[in-house]
Amino acid sequence: MKRKIGTVMAMILFLVSAVPMMTSAAPLALRVEVNGERIYFPDEQPYVDKAQRVQVPVRFVSEALNAKVDWTAATKTVTVKLDSNLLTLVLGKKEYDVNGKKLQMDTAANRVGGRTFVPLRFVSEGLGASVKWDSKVSTVYISTSGFVDDVKKPETENEIVEETIQGFKVKHNTGSQLRITKNSEYLDEGYAFLSLNIRFAKNGANYEMQVQEVEEILSQKIDENTVKAIMNYVKTKNKVEQELKMKTFEDNKYMIMVGSSINSNIGITVHYR
Repeated sequence: MKRKIGTVMAMILFLVSAVPMMTSAAPLALRVEVNGERIYFPDEQPYVDKAQRVQVPVRFVSEALNAKVDWTAATKTVTVKLDSNLLTLVLGKKEYDVNGKKLQMDTAANRVGGRTFVPLRFVSEGLGASVKWDSKVSTVYISTSGFVDDVKKPETENEIVEETIQGFKVKHNTGSQLRITKNSEYLDEGYAFLSLNIRFAKNGANYEMQVQEVEEILSQKIDENTVKAIMNYVKTKNKVEQELKMKTFEDNKYMIMVGSSINSNIGITVHYR
């Protein structure tokens, strides 16, 4: 009997002592992924600040986004440039600037251990990227092409919905009848990731409105002179009977192909060079 009691007591003591070990297990380290690739930080690590915002060393995330970062010590200013987007923050201040527009954050950038930390969501979205947080695995996901469920299903047939495709913000159901298609996720050289189709025969098609929308979309990330040349070429066809021979335009990052057969729509495809 004494042996049984001793055994039971030993088991109870083991279970009681084991509980703190299980409940005090270290939380998962905060992770950051950009376009499916995990970002590794060599020294200072990302953290969640008092405003519940994820703060990250700006240089490593910006480089993963192919953005350029500048630091001006005299004014404590961080400048991040990605394509046509320019974002500026000052350490300790909640106000920040995106393409000349003053905006407000609920937290501020700061310095930790010699690294400049910035609020990840505000910076990423300011540069045209999409951000998601998964608390279950303590991971922040950043995508320059948007996420599958970023495109809200319209509640009505004519509701305008927005989508981000490789950093290009587009709108569906505007009434113009411009067809916008997200193409292959395979982004190696030469593959088109975005197609714009100016339609003539579609019921309700508005040629002028479609042309304007194409120009607005391309102008977000493509060189101004290249966009101007593209649109001048597009506008040479304003009737379905005309032919528009396939022509290629390029800036330092993108290749854009434009063409149309007789009695066909105008096709504009955007590729990475």
